[in-house]
Amino acid sequence: MKKTLVAMAVGATLTAAPMIAAQADVKIFGKLQVEVVNLDGGEFDSYTQQGDAGGMSRLGFDASKDLGNGLKAIGRYDFQLNPSNGSAPVAREQYVGLAGGWGAFIAGRVQSPYKTYGGVKWDPFVATFMQARRAGGMSGDPTGHNGFVNDQLVYASPVMAGIKFTAHYGVDETAVSDTAGGADGSWGAGVSGNWGPFEVIGAYLTYKNTTQASCLPSPTCGGDSIDQAKIGARYKGHGFTAAIQYEDVDNVGSIRVNGNRVGAVGKGKVLYTNLGYKFGNTLITGAYGKTDAKSDLQKDIDYWMIGARYYLAKKVSTYIGYASTKQEEKYKMYGIGMRYDF
Repeated sequence: MKKTLVAMAVGATLTAAPMIAAQADVKIFGKLQVEVVNLDGGEFDSYTQQGDAGGMSRLGFDASKDLGNGLKAIGRYDFQLNPSNGSAPVAREQYVGLAGGWGAFIAGRVQSPYKTYGGVKWDPFVATFMQARRAGGMSGDPTGHNGFVNDQLVYASPVMAGIKFTAHYGVDETAVSDTAGGADGSWGAGVSGNWGPFEVIGAYLTYKNTTQASCLPSPTCGGDSIDQAKIGARYKGHGFTAAIQYEDVDNVGSIRVNGNRVGAVGKGKVLYTNLGYKFGNTLITGAYGKTDAKSDLQKDIDYWMIGARYYLAKKVSTYIGYASTKQEEKYKMYGIGMRYDF
């Protein structure tokens, strides 16, 4: 019944969307992605999945209203979907705020700067079966590169001399730390510098350690808080991309292969490297990642992938590739996919 009501609500929203957009400054955006992936290793014996296990598919609404004097109101309402199985929508970013020449201030549910400075922005195959996060190449779950944080106040600066930063703070004393993110007093910040083809980033997140399932058993994580820190650098120019990111974290998070949980790592150090080249409508990318677990309760992880994406149009592409994740077991994935942004 709950899924039916949610589906009816989304359907009503879609029906009304053209009328709403005509009456206000509203932009409808979305992404559709479907993959067919063969997974082999561990408990999976040449196991084939179809869908969007990485969570790329989504539907959202961006709203803005000019208030005069360089000030505008902004808002977002964004949901994750799965076009292969029609599962119920899942909340993504949802916030309201103000923006001007001084930057932007928002309140709501957001992606942390730890996730978006470097991180998912640097992985050309993020949210596919070849992604680095939760596969040994980047930390995951709400305290890393995979989730959202609830009940946040956020300030994002304008770009000044190529430098920008974002900071957020959790202020709801009734909220507790859980897999949806959000705990009073949790905070984080990210900074980046862009100069021509070069970019450098740094980010930090401190998060209350209460009921994080992926943090158990407790000796694998921090004490009263989970602290995550990273730095990185990237070159992007003349068709070439080369990136490196290094994390030192209290919680690497759950380890997954095409959405299937196969392990977890608490404290660890995570290295991600990427090298790619785009020529014409084709992008070829290879990446390597290494997770060094700090606890004897978990094993180190090796991750690598190679993939190719062909752009049929600016917002329509198909891709093919191979990825592997090795902890105690080695998991191998071959697959193809198609993505349409609108």
